[in-house]
Amino acid sequence: MSIKPSYSFYHFLSVLSYFTLLFVMLYGCITFGPDQLAPMLVLWLLISSGLLLIIKGLCQGKKRSYIWYCYILLMYFTFNVVFLFAGGTPEQSSAMLHEVIAMVAIVTGFVAAIMASRLAPA
Repeated sequence: MSIKPSYSFYHFLSVLSYFTLLFVMLYGCITFGPDQLAPMLVLWLLISSGLLLIIKGLCQGKKRSYIWYCYILLMYFTFNVVFLFAGGTPEQSSAMLHEVIAMVAIVTGFVAAIMASRLAPA
């Protein structure tokens, strides 16, 4: 059985959205977090700990990791929606931009992971 070309696309898209989300979280910690490096990295590890649990399986393309990725993304989606609808001041425009990018990565990753889990070879 050969790997379908559409599976490769959805796998690439889900991994891309995964690392985009990790990068956006790191950017948020660097920009809006503590000044020292150690507390900043600890904060980033706490925020992204859910995603870091499945990094190996997701990169290998395992079905179970796609499913867990979708569950984990639901938690991040909830927090992002609350933040985006809370509004903010004009000084927080850069925070809003990185949250919009995170929301796009979450929705894209969710849809791509669903499709990749359906099309993944057995």
